[in-house]
Amino acid sequence: MTDPTSGPERPFRSLARPATPVDPDPAFAAALRDRLRRELLRQQPPPTREPRRAAMSAITPYLVVRDARAAISWYAEAFGAHPVGDPYLDGDRVGHAELEIAGATLYLADEYPEYGLQGPGDGKPPVSLHLSVPDVDAVMDRAESAGATIERPATDEPYGRGGRLIDPYGHRWMVQSAPAAATPAPKPGDPVYLTLNVPDGRRALDFYGAVLGWTAVPGRVPDGWQVEGPTPMVGIGGGSSEPGTVPMYAVDDIEVAVAAVRTAGGEAGAIERQSYGLGALCRDDQGLPFWLGQLG
Repeated sequence: MTDPTSGPERPFRSLARPATPVDPDPAFAAALRDRLRRELLRQQPPPTREPRRAAMSAITPYLVVRDARAAISWYAEAFGAHPVGDPYLDGDRVGHAELEIAGATLYLADEYPEYGLQGPGDGKPPVSLHLSVPDVDAVMDRAESAGATIERPATDEPYGRGGRLIDPYGHRWMVQSAPAAATPAPKPGDPVYLTLNVPDGRRALDFYGAVLGWTAVPGRVPDGWQVEGPTPMVGIGGGSSEPGTVPMYAVDDIEVAVAAVRTAGGEAGAIERQSYGLGALCRDDQGLPFWLGQLG
């Protein structure tokens, strides 16, 4: 193990960087049971009732005890602890339980000696610290560079990405980030694409790259560019004699939408099959161009 006197504050400065707390839900709590069974990270069924919500922080202590049921009762009697949801039972063992004590959350479980998770007295760390961070890999890399020992490298699971390490002082850290939020499907009427029509596409990309930091890849047409990152998506089209921005709006049924454009006094071109689905170039009743897009 790295000499803890060689910069002992370094791993803690890394681990203490601002983090986005995870607001656990039943699936997350249930999944933690197999975090103990198989390198502490596997998905499990949700608890049988909606848990109470305790105050969550970026760091949550995780205790390993020799008799979890007795410990739950003791913490309730001694400290006024309340269960948060149902404990997850693994045969005769409590695989994972959550308690609320004085407005904070405490995790605990029975011993799993087969995974090196044992109570006080055997030389193993009996308390793990559950750390929620935005970027698991970056934190674990910094901690390892500062002297931590990786017990389990970061892996992806349905409830997030996580890994496990031992700091230079012998404490176990369970580092985890929440899963990336799924991008919601656009609703009818949502803008889903913007096309910047300009005389010189390369020049426009250089300008917006300098101003907004945009980067782009070549598009399907000469001097066309697909900008990487923005929401909604942005394309740059060079060679236009009419500079301007043309939006695309999502629709559920493009034939119905095209008919509505014409009925309202606008103009609608032919419906075309595109890589994203169906599209039609239209103009409103004042001549402003826009696209309709039926995605999928």
